[in-house]
Amino acid sequence: MMKNSTIRLSHETVKLSISSFLVSLRRPSATTVLTRVARRGHATASHQHVHDHNCNHDHGHEHEHGHTLKQSPFTLGFNGDSQKRRSNRHPREPMPRPAKAVEYCQDLVRKADYEGFLCTQFFPKHQQSTQMALRAFNIELASIRESVSNTDIGRMRMQFWRDSLDKIFAGTPPQQPVALSLAYALQELDLHHQQHHAQYTGSSLVEPELSKIWFKRIINEREQNLSDPQFMTIGQMESYSENTFGSLLYLQLESVGVKSLEADHAASHLAKAMGITTMLRAFPFHMHQDRMIIPAEITAKHNLSQEALFRKPTITPALQDATLEVATAAHVHLATAQSYMTNLPKEALPVLMAGIPTESYLKRLEKADFNPLDPSIQQREWFLPAKLWYRWRQGQLYDIK
Repeated sequence: MMKNSTIRLSHETVKLSISSFLVSLRRPSATTVLTRVARRGHATASHQHVHDHNCNHDHGHEHEHGHTLKQSPFTLGFNGDSQKRRSNRHPREPMPRPAKAVEYCQDLVRKADYEGFLCTQFFPKHQQSTQMALRAFNIELASIRESVSNTDIGRMRMQFWRDSLDKIFAGTPPQQPVALSLAYALQELDLHHQQHHAQYTGSSLVEPELSKIWFKRIINEREQNLSDPQFMTIGQMESYSENTFGSLLYLQLESVGVKSLEADHAASHLAKAMGITTMLRAFPFHMHQDRMIIPAEITAKHNLSQEALFRKPTITPALQDATLEVATAAHVHLATAQSYMTNLPKEALPVLMAGIPTESYLKRLEKADFNPLDPSIQQREWFLPAKLWYRWRQGQLYDIK
């Protein structure tokens, strides 16, 4: 049982009925995704494929997507080198708290990533503005593809963020709210390091830090995806998720000072589950954009006609089977993430709470018989704030059978 933490939940959380949520927990659970897979004859092949891919996720090989997979965060990130990298930074003039920029990030995350906004409330109060800035940075990059008229303009905006990162780490951020918030977050981490350095001696935590490499990895992956290439394999889909969602999770783990191989593995698998699930959730939107997010190897395997779907998005057995296979990959990654979470430090739990909405969507998709066009699975889960609070209090974030 986790001890109580000083958490300030949003107003809507207080209004929820915890008793209604607890009653819902006693309802019989739906058949798990893996059971459904076994019944349809896909389980062995799908599980083996995902397992084989992740046996190599300790980051030394070239991936089909055209770039090298990440190394361990503890060789690229802080791994005992915080002092050296801090000393290499340009001296910063102390900047006052950019209140309007911080508020902008909070509003952006609340509107564009409501589930992430709720998860952020479980971080200690003094860390929440940093988490909002990180999520706002991710939202800014994710929205570029949909907000530009051609890929050249998109690349220019990606380059703006590369240049901005260099200025942020040099202590001279551009007058852009997300950039200002990130610069202030770095300043706060430095200040925390100066004031609490002695606390980390002999601790399971390390000094909080943010590594530029993870920011740039998000930019690079988002830029490669500007031209909407269809993933050829599920492995490419996982690689994209690792480099976007995974980099964000590694930044969050760094920012709370968690250095743990178990946390690294949990974040890696959770990122793949989150990325795959996010793309499935946006399936109706992608259809209207004539964009197929199911990998080509799976559409070919199930004889799924992309042209027919683009002309008239409608549910077919082929679409259900293809969605089932993709959802299974996400489910396996989420279950694997859960297996690494037995002895994690409590500071890592707010970061990994992002998997709770992912689990909820996969269960709703299963109840909808793997119909990604079903409007019911697009609705916001009204009791999610209570579920997050309950799982946090229990100290067991996921319920994967």
